[in-house]
Amino acid sequence: MTGRPLPRGRLLVQAVKVSFAARAAYRGDFLLSLLVTILFEAVIYGTGASFPGWSMAEALLIQAIFLVARGIAYPGFFGIVWTVFEQVREGTFELTLLRPRSPLVVLLAQSFDAPGFGRFLGGAALLAYALARLPAPGPGSVLLGLLLLGLSLLVLFSFVLIMAGVLFVWVGNSRVQDVMESITVFAQYPSSIYGRAFQVVLGAVIPVTMIASLPAQALLGRPEPLTAVAAPASAAFFGLSFAFWRAMMKRYSGGGG
Repeated sequence: MTGRPLPRGRLLVQAVKVSFAARAAYRGDFLLSLLVTILFEAVIYGTGASFPGWSMAEALLIQAIFLVARGIAYPGFFGIVWTVFEQVREGTFELTLLRPRSPLVVLLAQSFDAPGFGRFLGGAALLAYALARLPAPGPGSVLLGLLLLGLSLLVLFSFVLIMAGVLFVWVGNSRVQDVMESITVFAQYPSSIYGRAFQVVLGAVIPVTMIASLPAQALLGRPEPLTAVAAPASAAFFGLSFAFWRAMMKRYSGGGG
């Protein structure tokens, strides 16, 4: 007798619990990997340089938000890319398609990575450090910053959908994430250092500046005018990436295809 499938929310919660429980079985390894991740990320992103019109603390705020966004994205859903890569290469993705849930929900449940949470802790520590050296943001700035951080995660999830979708036709190529890393590197710096035309591209076409620069400017109380364009562009980017994911998934021909 088969039971009813878990509701979507409970399925994802259970997946998170299982991931943490599996890693907790080897507590020393888990804590060591978590500590190394926190220290490595904090050191790397704590060495940011200042830029014209930006103090060191303000530039560090961008790096911190970038790391916080990655710290949520990497354990939360970036594992989808590697899960799809392995399943397509091994010809087992049809097993995911047979589950009584949306394939994307199943992949989310399969791909949560507990140790990746260290990125978030490192980013949160860096964010606290930067904010302690800046004037306290007002409630409106905090609210706008949080809203833009949500859009930042939406943009990162869009990249995941594109990368995972590409793997259905670019089978077995593990370098696809390098392309995304090459693009998102522009998110680590103030948008003002780029030429105006390039700012428009990074804000309205491929909304990379939404990942960190625009939320940071909102927290500083000086939101970039391009935000009014970048916000709907981020939603549109997600819509296009989701449509691309669905179209590419239909091209999956299985292990014997």
